[in-house]
Amino acid sequence: MRQVAVVDLGTNAMRLAIGEGDPQSYTLVKYVRYPNRLSQGMFSDGMLKRHAIERTLEAFDDVRSIIGGYHIDTLRVVSTSVLRTAKNARQFVDLVRQKTGFHVEIIAGTDEAMLIHTGAVNGIDVAGRLAFVVDIGGGSTELSVGDRESIQVALAVETGAVRLREAFLHHDPPTRRELAAVVSSVEGDFKDTFVKIRTLRPDIQIGVPGNIGTIYNMLKPSDGLALEDLRTFYGKLSAMTIGQIRSLTSLEEDKADILLPGLMILLRIMESLGMGRCYLSSKGLLHGMLISLLGGRRIDFSDKRLKFFKSEN
Repeated sequence: MRQVAVVDLGTNAMRLAIGEGDPQSYTLVKYVRYPNRLSQGMFSDGMLKRHAIERTLEAFDDVRSIIGGYHIDTLRVVSTSVLRTAKNARQFVDLVRQKTGFHVEIIAGTDEAMLIHTGAVNGIDVAGRLAFVVDIGGGSTELSVGDRESIQVALAVETGAVRLREAFLHHDPPTRRELAAVVSSVEGDFKDTFVKIRTLRPDIQIGVPGNIGTIYNMLKPSDGLALEDLRTFYGKLSAMTIGQIRSLTSLEEDKADILLPGLMILLRIMESLGMGRCYLSSKGLLHGMLISLLGGRRIDFSDKRLKFFKSEN
């Protein structure tokens, strides 16, 4: 039975997943999340900082130790928004290869969105409906529209929860002016994207584990995240300090401080597109990568029959 391993080096955390089986029936045999926040301090000048790089190298050392205990046939290591935008991304990639032996592949936002979509629609029953899939990350937000057979639109907006936190939310709790600045930024960054999504008239909105998964686990809805419930939650959250959020939710620090900006992105998406509820898939990027490596749906990004949009933001 084949074993494959995937690593997602994101803006806020790095994650390892090892899968075993085939695309139709596979088991997640190992999952580890590292709260390394490679982007810490990056958004002020676009440069990855030494302390964040060192944390990430330590995480890669641990990944190497873990996968050594498995019979891995194929390994894929990807990075997303953090290295798409870092000025010293190439130097970092070279350092990782030199120190750990791993080759880090920097994938485009559109490619990331398609892998997320592949995972998401395999983690929830879309029942023939046109699904609008959203992943709110630390540095970017990926959006796609399609079903289990095809993807009509896949795109990324380089706006995420960590990026908004570092750019606008400097007080604890944030001021009204800071909150307004976040809303204004999101509306501007997503303006063209919303126009494209509206034309497709998706039937259902699906979030994936991550920021949306954290919100889902906190509110524990019986029938998806309702827009009105999210508005109420925002009213409470926006007046709380990060310490209060951690005390209330028992969240790790690297999740607690980006909960509010992640929620604000989700709210603007749902309000702008008229989506009253957001459901949660159990799978996202990591599972999309596992399915691809196990021989399932191999995404051909040059297929001209597919309609792709890339955000200019």
